[in-house]
Amino acid sequence: MRRGIFIAALILAGLWGPPAIAQERPSSSEPVLLSADEVSYNEDLGIVVASGSVEIAQGDRVVLADRVTYNERENTVSANGHVSLLEPGGEVVFAEYMELADDMKNGVVRDLRILLTDNSRIAAAGGRLQGGVRTEMRKAVFSPCELCEDDPEAAPLWQIKAVKVVHDQRTHDIEYTDAWMEMYGVPVFYTPYFSHPDPTVKRRSGLLTPDFGNDSQLGMLLRTPYFFTMGPDKDATITPIFTTKERVALAAEYRQRFTSGEFETDGSFTRVKRRGSDGEQLDEDINRGHLFSKGRFDIDRTYRWGFDTAYTTDDTYLRRYGFSSEDVLTNNPFVEGFRGRNYMRADGYYFLDLREDQDQDEVPIILPVANYNHVGQPDSIGGRWEVDANVLNLNRIEGTDSRRLSLSLGWAAPYTSSWGDVWELSASVQSDAYWVDDVQTPSRPTGSTESGLTGRFFPQAMLKWRYPFVRNGGATRQIIEPVAALVVGPNGGNPGKIPNEDSRGFEFDDANLFSANRFSGLDRVDGGQRLVYGLNGGVYGDGGGQSTFFIGQSYRFRQDDDTFEDGSGLRDQLSDYVGRVRASPGDYLDLVYRFRLARTDLGPTRNEVGMAAGPEWLRIQTSYLFFRQTEIGSEFGTREELFVSGRVQLTDYWSFRATHRRDLTPGGGALRTSAGVLYEDECFTFDANFSRSFFRDRDFEETDTVLFRLVFKHLGEVGTAVR
Repeated sequence: MRRGIFIAALILAGLWGPPAIAQERPSSSEPVLLSADEVSYNEDLGIVVASGSVEIAQGDRVVLADRVTYNERENTVSANGHVSLLEPGGEVVFAEYMELADDMKNGVVRDLRILLTDNSRIAAAGGRLQGGVRTEMRKAVFSPCELCEDDPEAAPLWQIKAVKVVHDQRTHDIEYTDAWMEMYGVPVFYTPYFSHPDPTVKRRSGLLTPDFGNDSQLGMLLRTPYFFTMGPDKDATITPIFTTKERVALAAEYRQRFTSGEFETDGSFTRVKRRGSDGEQLDEDINRGHLFSKGRFDIDRTYRWGFDTAYTTDDTYLRRYGFSSEDVLTNNPFVEGFRGRNYMRADGYYFLDLREDQDQDEVPIILPVANYNHVGQPDSIGGRWEVDANVLNLNRIEGTDSRRLSLSLGWAAPYTSSWGDVWELSASVQSDAYWVDDVQTPSRPTGSTESGLTGRFFPQAMLKWRYPFVRNGGATRQIIEPVAALVVGPNGGNPGKIPNEDSRGFEFDDANLFSANRFSGLDRVDGGQRLVYGLNGGVYGDGGGQSTFFIGQSYRFRQDDDTFEDGSGLRDQLSDYVGRVRASPGDYLDLVYRFRLARTDLGPTRNEVGMAAGPEWLRIQTSYLFFRQTEIGSEFGTREELFVSGRVQLTDYWSFRATHRRDLTPGGGALRTSAGVLYEDECFTFDANFSRSFFRDRDFEETDTVLFRLVFKHLGEVGTAVR
């Protein structure tokens, strides 16, 4: 008969046999569906013989073979020739001969091979299936590695051989007895017992991949993380850190998810000899450690709250042990709400300053700083109202204290004329009240401070215009757009009694040239009358490539204005030129250049260049930064810095990466260099990395670090157990 002859429910129904025989057969919980090129049935013996592309299914299990014999009375299946058993979990069992019973859940197999769900393979001389959930194999080998296409008989990169292997699908474990690991066919490790999760497991307690190497601060080091699953919603990782120059440190991480949010924390602890400023060990023992935490929780559909906390026992511990390179740690509880066009957030801040020259008593403590923002619906002419409110309480143990209440009301409306030019009119009123203590004002002698109430009322209006001209030229489109704005407000607006706490990080660039207030915070306002103008341009290709540019400048009508400091680029009536150029002609090049040029001689006062170039197999990224000392005052000197990174895909499996950061100013030099190689295929990862840091801070000196990581995939990602 041709394939396509089906005998559905043949065994259970007993259509060809007498009722007595049907009553004597063992009951089957699942009907059998059989398909083959030829089928014969012996009614007296209750045997079905199928041959030629046989497919027999019972429940979720399917057997494929050249020839299958089914014993109706004993409910057994015997399969010969190119046998395949498809398991419900996705595994496939191959064999030359297979005998199955009890709904194909029990049986014996000869010349067994198993293909797991992630394409890992197990081969064995023979095996036994038990209950449909357990497979016992003898003289077996496991490997997730692909065989060499040119020489399939060659040993894979790594494999595990064992006298006995058990795959338990209930516990999702693969267990080995008398096992040894081979790499390229050479034995490298033996253990009497070994187990690891099968590919269906995503989380499991056990050892994770260790790191080992050498650090000039710590000596030889080894990190051996152990992962604990504590339920579907939480887990923990404990990592002992063994070093030869210091005592053992213990790091830990805990994570948990809730129905309303998530929480995670990590920390470390060690007890070591105290070190002097020259790095030499002293006789006294001290405790060193850190604790970081983070939480995010929903209150309802509008509000949520959260926190970020950070603590360390001393200034150099985090950098010395490689936990963090931050020099200021931020503790920040907050609550925020989102509803429609309204946003509210209240924060508290405590900063732990780790810099050597910073007095912690002079670091501000903020509790609270609260903001409310509202954007109204567009009115009949497209205008909309905006409301911004702010409350701040800032205190220091030593130094200036500031309490602020701020309210700003604004309105803005766009308009497009029949000629195609676009106008926008905006107006705002900002009112601020301050209660301050110990403020050093410019009008009083050094060391003399003021306290008390102060404030300001600051109205401002801006009219902005732009006129885009577009030209289509074949496969490209060109755009030229002149832009101008007139800003009007009262002169001054920054009484000396108002301390500058949130507007110190001022930077004049192309991003804030057309802002009504070019300061980043509320303590300073950008007063006076000025004209701002610039030119946008760009070329856009149909293939996605583009090149754009912008250049602009501002002119202040009042000549004497001390709002901005010398070197800011805004102290004179005519400002410096600011702009940017971006070129992305295709997928292999992305170039960005941002600049500030002195208005007098067009000399650069700030240059930023960023570039990413090359195909995926050879990708290079570069950034260059330069600014003069006068740009941000005398606190910092002139800075010139270069950063280069690259990645080369040498082969399908090998890649090389390197980074270098360098201070280009006189007396500067290298800041940090790193290089590494990575081998990665479907079953194995080898990662070697070298880094050198030229940073010095008290007992932390220039550091060379070499780290290695070996990952045998499917063994160390979710945990393993060794006995």
